[in-house]
Amino acid sequence: MSLDTIEARIAEADVAFLHDPEGNVHFWKLRALPALLYLGLGHATYPTSWRQLKHTWQHDRGGRQYSFPGYDYHVLGGIDLPPTTDICAITTSYYEKNTQYTINDLVDRYARNEGTLVVVADERRFQPIGGLRPLYQEPFCERIGKYDRVYDAFADRYAEVGWELPLQDTKNLFLQDNANLYELVEGDTLESTEELFSVLTDVPYLPLYGTFSEIFARPNELGVEPLESDDVVEAFGGWLRRRIEWDKPTASTVAHDLNRAVSMEGTAFDPSYAKRSPKLQDARNAAAALDPDANSIEERYYNWLMNPL
Repeated sequence: MSLDTIEARIAEADVAFLHDPEGNVHFWKLRALPALLYLGLGHATYPTSWRQLKHTWQHDRGGRQYSFPGYDYHVLGGIDLPPTTDICAITTSYYEKNTQYTINDLVDRYARNEGTLVVVADERRFQPIGGLRPLYQEPFCERIGKYDRVYDAFADRYAEVGWELPLQDTKNLFLQDNANLYELVEGDTLESTEELFSVLTDVPYLPLYGTFSEIFARPNELGVEPLESDDVVEAFGGWLRRRIEWDKPTASTVAHDLNRAVSMEGTAFDPSYAKRSPKLQDARNAAAALDPDANSIEERYYNWLMNPL
C-alpha cells in the first residue's frame, strides 16, 4: 500500500485502525507515533504512565512527563478539541479491559465527528469495551492493518526523494530522522539505535537531544543533574523501551550510560552549554544543502537544523 493511499484512507475515515507491535510485546507501543504525526495527526493520547519515569513520585521530580517532540498530548479523560480535529489514540487490550482508560467514548465521538481518530492497539482483534465486535470490523472503521505496512510506505517515500532509513534495528521514524541529520552534518553513517545514543551527548543540534535535556534538567533550577537512584535509571530504561525496540538489558545499559555522562561531564544535555557549541553552526552550514520547498522530509530537516534547542 502506498503512502498516498494510506493518507487518503485516513483522511476519509471516521475511525482508522492499525495494530502494533506484533506478538506478545509488552513495550515498543509508541514507536509508531512519529509516523502518525508525519501523516498529519498533531494530537495524541495514550496512558500518562508511558510519559513518566516510574518511581519518580518518590523523588523530587514528582512524576514529571517526557516525550519525543512534535505533537500535543492529551489525557484521555480531558480531551476537549473541536470536532474536526484529528487525533491518534495508542492503547492496549489490557488498558481497555482492566483500567478506567477505555477509548470507547472517544471512538463513539469520532464515529459521529468530522475529524479522524486513528487507533493503534496491540492486537488485530482489539475491541473497545462497549463494542459488539473487533474495532476493525465496525462499519465506521477503516482498517489500515499492521504498522509495518505504514513504515514500509514511508521507507518508499524517503527513497523516492533520496533519503534512506539507516538504522537497522528500529521502525521509529523520529530516530531514523535523527540518524539522517547526523550523517548530513558529520558525514558518518549510523546503523543502530545504540550507535545513535552513543554520540548523542556530542550533537546538540539533533532534535532528540532536547528530550534528554528535559529529562536530566534540575527541578526548578538551571542546569542538569543525574537521575536520583538506580530505580529511577531503570525506570528511564523502561521509558526508552516504550519508544525503541530494545530488550531490557540494552535499555538499562543505555540509560545508565546517559546518566553516567551527565554525572561525569556535568554539562551533558545542559542547554546553556549546548547553545554555545560550535556544532550548532556546523548544523546550520549543513542545512544549506537542503531544499525546504522540495518535500516534507527536507523541510523538517531544514527547520530542525536551523532552529536547534
